[in-house]
Amino acid sequence: MEMFEYMTDHLVPKERAIQITRPFWSDLRDIWKFAWEDWYRVDEDLRARLSETAFVPPIMLFGFAQSRASELFSNREEEGIVRCTELCGVFGFYLRDKLLIRFNTLNQDGIVRNALNGSERKDHYYRQEPVSGLNNQATRLTVGYLPNATKTGLTSIRVSCQLGDSLFYSFPIDSDDHDHIPPETGNGVPAAGAHV
Repeated sequence: MEMFEYMTDHLVPKERAIQITRPFWSDLRDIWKFAWEDWYRVDEDLRARLSETAFVPPIMLFGFAQSRASELFSNREEEGIVRCTELCGVFGFYLRDKLLIRFNTLNQDGIVRNALNGSERKDHYYRQEPVSGLNNQATRLTVGYLPNATKTGLTSIRVSCQLGDSLFYSFPIDSDDHDHIPPETGNGVPAAGAHV
């Protein structure tokens, strides 16, 4: 346990991460809400064809989320949001110089899938180890969605802090009071008017 404590003593604790991110939860939720809306704008037949290859829908959702995040979180320095340009083509931003926020799909354990099967830089990133060019004092968080059983919609939107392939902590941002997950329509999209 001492080693685990040593590895995490520099990380922003869960309660503080909740406090820092809470004013932005609505915007953070909107990234995935809009990404799913964009996905459902794709012609149904084409969407079905794309879904024949299991990894294509998450990649498309990721692309939609990246685009929306760039639109929604750029030029907001006065709010403590500063874009991170060192993430190799992936959109992310520092929040109050304490957190580094990225967007990705989460697995049922609340961590980014396949986080440690890429480059050494990516491995260090998800292990919360120093990475050249980054503010290494900022705790790296992922804002992601958990897909439903059929992967046709989302069941929760969460903020996740992982250490390698283990979850350090996570918390839902589905609503400001933590206890509401929006109902889904038959196609897995939150019902009209649901606050995602």
